[in-house]
Amino acid sequence: MNPTQQPLNKVITADEEVARSQGRKGRTIALGEVNLLLAVLGLLVLAGAYWINFLPEAVALLVLAVVLGTVTSRVWHARRGELEYGLLRHPLRRDLRPCVWQCLNHWLFWALFGATILAGAFALVPAQIAALFSLPSPNRIPYQPLLIALGVGAVMMAALAMVPRRRVQVATNALVAIGTVFLAVQLIRISVPSTDPASVNSPLAGEWQIVSGGRSVLLSHHFSTQTPFVRNALDFMQTVDRRGYVGDPQQLKSWHGYDQPVLAPADGTVITVSDIHPDEPIGKTGVTPPHGNSIVLEIGDERFAVLAHLKQGSAQVTKGEHVQLGQQIATVGDSGNSLWPHLNFHIQDGPNLDAQARTVPIVFRDVVLTRNGRASTPGSAELRRGDSIHRIER
Repeated sequence: MNPTQQPLNKVITADEEVARSQGRKGRTIALGEVNLLLAVLGLLVLAGAYWINFLPEAVALLVLAVVLGTVTSRVWHARRGELEYGLLRHPLRRDLRPCVWQCLNHWLFWALFGATILAGAFALVPAQIAALFSLPSPNRIPYQPLLIALGVGAVMMAALAMVPRRRVQVATNALVAIGTVFLAVQLIRISVPSTDPASVNSPLAGEWQIVSGGRSVLLSHHFSTQTPFVRNALDFMQTVDRRGYVGDPQQLKSWHGYDQPVLAPADGTVITVSDIHPDEPIGKTGVTPPHGNSIVLEIGDERFAVLAHLKQGSAQVTKGEHVQLGQQIATVGDSGNSLWPHLNFHIQDGPNLDAQARTVPIVFRDVVLTRNGRASTPGSAELRRGDSIHRIER
């Protein structure tokens, strides 16, 4: 027998056959039409969500859909023998380099996605979606089942990156790389301290949770180039055991924060008082004026503190009155464009509540800050969604 001739009874494995086939074709990277279409569609959906300030909700829903679709696809292709198992066996093999780069690309994205979960990006997603579709609001903020599902999904996607399809899709990897850059920018932005922030005390007594706030569109629906007049605004909600209400959520009095005292965050002078607008039904949006009842205080250095969504008839100060730090000036309500009882608080560079104003970052003195379950007492606390603060009484 010719020593170079292959024995007839030698079994050629599926992996060997595919490797030979790919070696003949020389194509492990492809620009599939379906993948390109799906990538463009996903990019358009996310761009639209960014434009309408619905990005965290869109990202969460898209991730859940992608995880489900990827798991289903992997099972299907595994049964057809169309998955690449070489990364598990010989990750340094030369012909697998495109798959290795793809794996690293996906791992980096899902690691950053996990960091955004910890940063509080998706704490309010179920409540916002419930409000959009007029569904009952979940009684836990953040809603742990969603966060767990997103975390498990991220781990599953990272694991599945080790058993990809045999051809690396350029469009899919480009979309993942864009997402990686976007998440990295957002995480850097919220991690770097603000320059020249306004330093004040908490406008509320007791413990309150931040349900919207932070220098990222993933943390605050206020943080948008379209709305610079509320860009650095914070939304405070009072929760007990992470629950916003007890009993019937349609009743204002069921919400823990409703009618709680609102305090002057600094010494100042009352510029304007609005106290005539009724508290709106739970979940109602699109109300004019959007800030509802409000009080504007001049607190020095050409900065003005705005406290909005106050309870009708609760104002205890008048225009021109001088107020002292910690003095009660009103109570929390649900007036204006408000989903539920909460306090909207921001500091701006002018006295008027209009689109010409520009907000400035805020840091808080004399508070206990709880973030990711750990309490601290920083000299100045810059808050973001998911944080809880407790005013320290002096």
